[in-house]
Amino acid sequence: MKSILIYPQLEFAKVQIPTPPYSILFIADYLLKRSVDVKIFDLRFDKLSQVFDAISNKEPEFIGISVMTGPQIQYALKVCEDIKKKFNNIKIVWGGVHATILPAQTLQNNNVDFVIRREGEKAYYELVSGKNISQIKSLSFKKNKKIFHNPNANILTSSELNDLSIPWTLINPKRYVRNGNFNIITSRGCPFKCAFCYNTLFNNVWRGWTADKCIRELDKCLNFGAKKLTFYDDYFFANSKRIKDLFLYFKEQDINWKAELRVNRLDYSLAQEAKSHGCTQLYFGAESGSQRVLNILNKNTSIKDIIQSAKITKAADLSADYSWMVGIPGETKADVKKTISLIKIIKEINPESEFSIKILFPYPKTQIQDLAKREGFRPPNNLFDWAKIRRDRAPKYLKNKNQLEMISITSAIIGRKVFEQENIPIFKLLRGLADFRWKYEAFGAGIENFFFKIFRELIDKVVSGRNSVEYDSFTHEFVSIKED
Repeated sequence: MKSILIYPQLEFAKVQIPTPPYSILFIADYLLKRSVDVKIFDLRFDKLSQVFDAISNKEPEFIGISVMTGPQIQYALKVCEDIKKKFNNIKIVWGGVHATILPAQTLQNNNVDFVIRREGEKAYYELVSGKNISQIKSLSFKKNKKIFHNPNANILTSSELNDLSIPWTLINPKRYVRNGNFNIITSRGCPFKCAFCYNTLFNNVWRGWTADKCIRELDKCLNFGAKKLTFYDDYFFANSKRIKDLFLYFKEQDINWKAELRVNRLDYSLAQEAKSHGCTQLYFGAESGSQRVLNILNKNTSIKDIIQSAKITKAADLSADYSWMVGIPGETKADVKKTISLIKIIKEINPESEFSIKILFPYPKTQIQDLAKREGFRPPNNLFDWAKIRRDRAPKYLKNKNQLEMISITSAIIGRKVFEQENIPIFKLLRGLADFRWKYEAFGAGIENFFFKIFRELIDKVVSGRNSVEYDSFTHEFVSIKED
């Protein structure tokens, strides 16, 4: 048996530290352990021609593609179209959150043959190994122009998750290390029920690698140059015993690290312990400065919790990175002003904090989409329109669309230390304009609105033009990167 797994290109990939394609890496490991010959292509680095060569050499029956909502859909659709033109007999399988949420709509595209919903390891293995498709749980498929959805499979147990490793031999791991910076995931699931989050659609059971398993996997990462780790777990601090063991490992290996934590789960003791064991920054999903809106979002946190997190991180000499949202169904202009005011308070308490304000997009089957529909929201009805989704662009149903976009784009500049670089003229110009807008809360539409909307393209070109120079979010400076 043979298979190819693909991770499509991402928009503005050059201005980010690339996260390894864990979604397909874990599936690949599951396949390898069951004697399936598999190759991985990360199209942020690899070329489609390499995929074609691999197809010609191996002639796989199935190609799996992991896709996120937004611009990656556009790249994925082009890849699928090109593969189908050249190798029409190959079956293309989509996985990931977007396909899980909208399997029928995804399958309406002629270039998608199967969708695997939820976790993909078991279902994809059963598909490539020849099991009857009607008996494969979590599989959606087309037959005689009709779409069928098999029942959901159970999620992987903790022991099954701990059997999975990262098969680094399938990719070049050094591609994902930048000046020692490396992004890692050690768990799945989140027990909380935020109204806007896709996690509420699945079984919210947290499952993570044990501390011993984490250490074995992290040792491999250290061997290829990782020293500054960003954990992208939805709930990294879920298991206190695991965390204490990892703290000791971080200190022994002199590792600097960052991770996400709920504002109401932080106390002085934890902050100080994290700091003394290598933590440099904590991420918080604060979301809103209005308690009424926090309640709409089902955050189960308070404004007091958010302010307290800033005081604690300041006392522990930790940086903090806050994620906020606007454009929430039921939110008023007064609520938006409360959010901006609270951000300014947080910044005064802990000047080392960073932040960004995103515009909420009501994702399918979430509680928040039901509220949005009552206000006139109409979700995209095909993959091409879903590919246009951006977190700094407001859905059309919002009445103050232009103002919200201006707030989001301004925050992306004013809230990030990267724009404090004085030696990059375009950054200095953008920062000056954003400072004025932020100080006076002048977020009305105008010619600057258009200018700010294209700032990402400008930044991408500036950073790309610097060849092997990249911004280090741990040191807040541009550093030389050696390419392997």
